[in-house]
Order: sequence, then C-alpha cells, then structure tokens
Amino acid sequence: MAIVISLGGSFLFESPEKVRALNKVIRNSDENFIIICGGGRLAREYIKFASLFKLKSEDLHLVGIKSTLLNALIVNKVLGGELYEGDPRLIKTKRLIVTGGFEIGWTTDICAAYAAIASKAKAIFNLSKEEGVYDKDPNKFDDAKLLKTLSFETLYKINRGKRTPGMNFIFDPQAGAICKKNGIKVIVTNKISDIASYIHGKEFSGTLIE
Repeated sequence: MAIVISLGGSFLFESPEKVRALNKVIRNSDENFIIICGGGRLAREYIKFASLFKLKSEDLHLVGIKSTLLNALIVNKVLGGELYEGDPRLIKTKRLIVTGGFEIGWTTDICAAYAAIASKAKAIFNLSKEEGVYDKDPNKFDDAKLLKTLSFETLYKINRGKRTPGMNFIFDPQAGAICKKNGIKVIVTNKISDIASYIHGKEFSGTLIE
C-alpha cells in the first residue's frame, strides 16, 4: 500500500519538529510513501516579491513551484528519500519519494491527487496546521466546529472562490474532484500519529473527506 502525504508549507514552517516525527512513522512502517511539499510562507513571500515587478500570473505560479521544490529538497534531506521533480502522474512507487509542485496552474494538492492515482494509493493525508476542517474559520470564530466527516461536494462549497498563486486552501477543490472520481479518501489533520493509526486500522482524529 502507498501513502500519499500532502505536506502543507504552513505546517512545515510552523511545526518543523513534526518532520522528525514523520520520519519515525515512515521508518516504523512497511508502506511506501510519497510526500508532496507545499510552498507555504516561502512561496507567498517570493510571489509577493515577484509581484512588485508586475510578472505575469504564469511566472508567479512558476515562482511558487520552485519554492515547493526547495522545501522538498530540505524535507528529503531530513527523511532520506528520493527527490523527484517530474510529473506526478508518472511517479513509480518506491519506498519514499519527496516532491513538490509541477505544472503551472496546479496546486500541490492536485499533484498529490495524481500521485495517489499513479501509486494506487487509497488515501491522501493532508497535513495542515489545523486539526481538520471546520464549518467556519476557527481563527475568526470561537464557535467553529470541527467536522469529522464531509463530502467532496461540501468541501467545494467551503473552498469556493477564485484561485490565485500562493493561495491557501483546506484542500484544493479541483484535487477533490480528482479524488472523488478515483475513489481516493482525503484525511485532513495536524497529527502525524494519525498516519500510523490509519495504517494499522485504528481510529484517527482530523477530518475524513470522501
């Protein structure tokens, strides 16, 4: 079984110690892993900088992609896998592959969805700085409720809006559509331990999208 992990850039920058915890989960598992790194703060700062020069939208996307690959380089050095910079639709299953963005206009969630198809993974772990998906922004509303399960249709309603380079989604709705079509579940969580729980068939926290 392959496990695909969409490692959010914000999660990466705010919780670097969890990368070491992820390393432990991988080493203690017999599964294959594909980790897709997001750009996070690094991508947004570079995109903001590039915007000062009135670069085209395509160029801003490219800046974001390069930022994700830099994050992937660092994560791969920590985890000791294989750094991959190619098309996620062509990924060959190996013990551990670390990659980032690829195509202009694709978020790393879309890359994760295509990587899951290529590796025949049944689930994508979307590691986020939040516990899971809430019915409204928990940073703005004290009464925001964590949703344990939701459909991809509901996810699309929560995520509706125009996509721009560097934009932060719960999980990209286009990636969600790909997952729904191919029967791939998405688990949004901020707990590395949830990955091990899923592998061993135990209950996990976070939000299950299917």
